[in-house]
Amino acid sequence: MLSLPRLTPSARATAIGIVIAAAALRLWNTDAGIPYAVGADEPQVMNRVSAMMKTGDFNPHFFDWPTLTFYLHLVVACLTFLAGAMRGAWSSLDQVSAPELYLTARQFSALLGAATVAVTFAAARRWGTGVALAAAGLMAVLPPHVRESHYVLTDVPTSLFTVIALLMALRAFERQTTASWCWAGLAVGLAASCKYNGAIAVVMPVVAILAAGGGAAVMLSRLLIVGGMLVAGFLAGTPYAVLDLPTFLNDYARLAANFARERGGDPGWSIYLKHLVHSMAWPAFLAALAGGVVAVRDGVLGPSRAGAWMLLAFAATYFTVMARSYQIYGRYMLPLYPVLCILAAIAIGELVRRVQRVPGMRDRRRWVTAAAVIAVLAVPVVKAVDFNVTLGRPSTVDLAVQWLYQHAPQGS
Repeated sequence: MLSLPRLTPSARATAIGIVIAAAALRLWNTDAGIPYAVGADEPQVMNRVSAMMKTGDFNPHFFDWPTLTFYLHLVVACLTFLAGAMRGAWSSLDQVSAPELYLTARQFSALLGAATVAVTFAAARRWGTGVALAAAGLMAVLPPHVRESHYVLTDVPTSLFTVIALLMALRAFERQTTASWCWAGLAVGLAASCKYNGAIAVVMPVVAILAAGGGAAVMLSRLLIVGGMLVAGFLAGTPYAVLDLPTFLNDYARLAANFARERGGDPGWSIYLKHLVHSMAWPAFLAALAGGVVAVRDGVLGPSRAGAWMLLAFAATYFTVMARSYQIYGRYMLPLYPVLCILAAIAIGELVRRVQRVPGMRDRRRWVTAAAVIAVLAVPVVKAVDFNVTLGRPSTVDLAVQWLYQHAPQGS
């Protein structure tokens, strides 16, 4: 594993600027469609959050998703209610329903998305500051992550805790303390408690344990620590998986049976590959593939072999598991993007190092770096901005509601 490079003031300022830009892209037009044209599945979260706040019943009676995302948004909803009461917007819970809570919930989702960019930077520092900045920059503008960060769903929190699991696994390998293995397992458990596919992140601390070695007894004890903390993290965010065990088992079994169905048409791996190419654009996608090749080399020969295998093992496992499912949705790929961004940045770093070795090209390193970064970021930036501009335009639902308010008799 490469030693963690020290951040220069300029690198720190650039990283902060990237995170601020990421937050701006995700906060832009977060009010679009509220309350009549909200995103698909947003009511599944917000209606239950509103009910929890009003009734004090923290059992969602719904386990198609685990419940950590619900509870995070419940905290935001309570703060929204208290802030509104202090400015005289309402005086009792009876005056509040889900529509009044959407805006701050979406803003919170946007901030979680920006936090994902920050953690991607922190994890990628193991491969150099330049790699970390390039990875964070790509993650900041990646169109599917920008888009989904506008909505109150489980995928963005899952992505955040998945990349936190990567960071904690890297730190656990570096420190090899009991506490560090606990944090790695807990991060995986929290990812799984946002969405079940977050449990695939356990691949990363397992790779770290195998790479650290120390004998069978030591590795087994570390596996038990990670596994125990995974369960603890999951139950901390989804306690009614035990407290309402029959409902949890029934809902999960129904969901699992649906995902296990045979699918017709194009195979899942083909659909997801096309989605990744479309979302990242060819330059970034090819850079991620090239970064994967570099990671394989480093996994065999390089000083960062543990980190390289964490990236590769998670990417391969996650893509394979999701591609074999009956249900195929683009947003299911969100937890994979931080790793793909790091791989793309590794490829850029490798290109710059190779250019430096060419006689007469050392002085042109900055130009090559700038050209590579622009090539990778250009299309995602345009797509992310275009999404926000389009989102800000009135939809047909908005126009229909305006017409009804203007022409329908009051009270009808």
